[in-house]
Amino acid sequence: MMKKVTMAIALATLFLAVFQSARFIDLPPELTIAMFLMSPFVMLLLVLIVLKYGTPSVFTFNERFYDDNDYKRNGNE
Repeated sequence: MMKKVTMAIALATLFLAVFQSARFIDLPPELTIAMFLMSPFVMLLLVLIVLKYGTPSVFTFNERFYDDNDYKRNGNE
């Protein structure tokens, strides 16, 4: 199921990159406006996929400040 999450993140990032570069690659203004109007739905779908298929961390916030970094809190911060 993690493949769905990775694919959703990749597609949402690609959508955002194309939207941000739309004025530099001369996309029609109508397409840019349509992408602007679709962007909340793309983000909502991304959030729903991550919440439904994502796996929660095994660490609590107090055990690991950031889950991607092996930094353990000592309680003095």
